[in-house]
Amino acid sequence: MRRIGMIIAYDGTAYAGWQKQENGPSVQQTIEDTIERLFHETVSLMGSGRTDAGVHAQGQVAAMDFSHPIPTDKLKLALNSHLPEDIRIYQVFEAAEDFHPRFQAKKKTYTYRIWNGSVMPPSIRQYAVLIDHPLDVDRMNEAAALLTGEHDFRAFRSSGGMNLSTVRKIFQASFEVTERTEQGQEIVFTVTGNGFLYNMVRIMVGTLLEIGSGKREKDDIQKALDSGERTWLGPTAPAKGLCLLSVEYE
Repeated sequence: MRRIGMIIAYDGTAYAGWQKQENGPSVQQTIEDTIERLFHETVSLMGSGRTDAGVHAQGQVAAMDFSHPIPTDKLKLALNSHLPEDIRIYQVFEAAEDFHPRFQAKKKTYTYRIWNGSVMPPSIRQYAVLIDHPLDVDRMNEAAALLTGEHDFRAFRSSGGMNLSTVRKIFQASFEVTERTEQGQEIVFTVTGNGFLYNMVRIMVGTLLEIGSGKREKDDIQKALDSGERTWLGPTAPAKGLCLLSVEYE
């Protein structure tokens, strides 16, 4: 039996998330069904983490036990020839027999895209969130800096999270203006950590956007970290702006 690793990209718009579930199609189930159809072998993909409905990925990492002898380059070609166009396998590789994409991950990086203007460009409508009033990017970056380091992020977790520990380490968190046009500007939030709680990044973004809009004070971040109280934070930002960019291993 081989342990096969994959790096996977997907547009999450049409899916109920990465993990297979009963309330709609998932990315995991779609790939597993494609493998079974092609190779008559039932597999179970282990992902580096869940992504919710509507969340995208450029670097989801998954692994499976697979007995078929097909070379990895041919497996990549076969899957990309039969998967829907909104899922693509970027890389297939032979992994160590004990490789686990979730438990052995050391860092994860997410991005969140915001279009700051009066009208959303149609080409990014499924991948960014529209904010139609001015944002103070410098102020948001000052607040985002308070998130870096090791903290108890229990205030940044939505109900339903199953993590026993809520302590996480954030290596970097910042906003960057990546594009300016007459219609507005694109602002991208990038955050890297050793792990994330359920909806943690989206709660970060929702809070930082309120700070950038002048609706909330920068100190509310520190108050939430110190108290663990969700009431100091803003709303959970919409899913469609979020993308799992990469997962790093030793």
